[in-house]
Amino acid sequence: MATRVKLKGKHSMLRKNRIRKPNEVIEIVVFLRDRTGIHFNLEDGHLAQADELLELVIEEQGLPAVAKQALALWIVSDLLDIRMKRSHQPYHIVQKWDELCAIYTDAKFEDIVKSEPVLMAQRDVYFTLEQERSIQNEEMLCLLYHEAKTHVIEGRYILYTEDYHRLAGIQALIHLGKYNPKEHIAANYRSLLVQFYPEHMYQKQKFLFFSPSKSNENMDCEEFMINAHQQISNEFGSKDIDDNICELYQKYLDICRTYPFYGSAFFNGQIERPVNRFKKFMNIGTDIKCIIAINTECVNIIDMEKNDCVLTVPFTQLSWRYREAQFDVDDDSMPCLFLQFLYDCPVKGRCTKLIEVYSREAKLMDALITSCVKHKLEIGAEPEDFVDGDESPSLDFHILRIRILLSLMHRRERQINIFYQLFSEPSSKPIHKMDRLCCSTYSCKGEKID
Repeated sequence: MATRVKLKGKHSMLRKNRIRKPNEVIEIVVFLRDRTGIHFNLEDGHLAQADELLELVIEEQGLPAVAKQALALWIVSDLLDIRMKRSHQPYHIVQKWDELCAIYTDAKFEDIVKSEPVLMAQRDVYFTLEQERSIQNEEMLCLLYHEAKTHVIEGRYILYTEDYHRLAGIQALIHLGKYNPKEHIAANYRSLLVQFYPEHMYQKQKFLFFSPSKSNENMDCEEFMINAHQQISNEFGSKDIDDNICELYQKYLDICRTYPFYGSAFFNGQIERPVNRFKKFMNIGTDIKCIIAINTECVNIIDMEKNDCVLTVPFTQLSWRYREAQFDVDDDSMPCLFLQFLYDCPVKGRCTKLIEVYSREAKLMDALITSCVKHKLEIGAEPEDFVDGDESPSLDFHILRIRILLSLMHRRERQINIFYQLFSEPSSKPIHKMDRLCCSTYSCKGEKID
């Protein structure tokens, strides 16, 4: 028997470090991104696999068959997000959650102990954008909308300023109804900003990509939201919101889908920032905290200090390598993921750039990239194990990966033309903000330039 619950604050799916009794009925709650959850009482619930729990959720929610491909079970917390393989037993993952957080995060011991893992049914990182665009079911669109909205509000999706306001207007139409000047006043919008915008939008009033015009310089975020709500309401006209809710979900998702990091799994890391001699002499910090966003098409690096996407590299132009932490007595080093990609340098011509991404989650990133590339090459392998995937890619796959990069280099002119045909939308093209990145440069023959 399943019952529905509402997510309020932190709720643990299963208690960590609990002692299991034989034939015990275990309570399991699977949450959805709309902050509701389904409560199950399962005998021998410690043996339940991720695919079995997902089927229960799909059946209980009455979701269409596509949900089996579109959704996956994740264990998420404020410290770490991990996607479950179909054969994973969430109970056992939760029991070693503290250990996983110690391995894959920089969190303090007391924060790890307080961490509350939640079992979440959400978008599968392996579900492609092409597959998603074919979804018309209202319940599925609703779940995708809420997940995208969460990433926008939490600051994982870094957007153009005008798109933030556009999305806020659509969200306001969905949740507040059509704009009414008598009901919708500035004070009400001001109190709701935290539910519609990421913090950097209403705290710093910082415009990320476009400089505001003089007429807009003194406008507060809530004023932009009012204008957006009014504009979307006018565009929607006399149509009934409830009868056309799918259209609004699609409008919201279509904007998010134009960005290359849509549908990604997110990892925390840091990269080195370019510094001049003076900053080095003054010992000014050179590390940038960043989010690494990986989906079925590309790798993205998002500068969290500037709230800006500084690098997007499609797999067609990428080679990578994982390196374990190099332990030293005086150095608390981290694992590293090397990313090498093709670059058209205005001065040196075609070359490759190499950037080092340091992260406790580097091993998880390596596993995800490897699995995504295998899928793109139609090898048909089971997705890599994000939790305890100790098996390294086979030698054959490493050789195949090297051949791919060499092929790209030798056929560079043809490749770049093909690439721009495949990724015709401006937001899907490579992003190389080299003035914000500290990279080594190599010729296409492998010779180091600088």
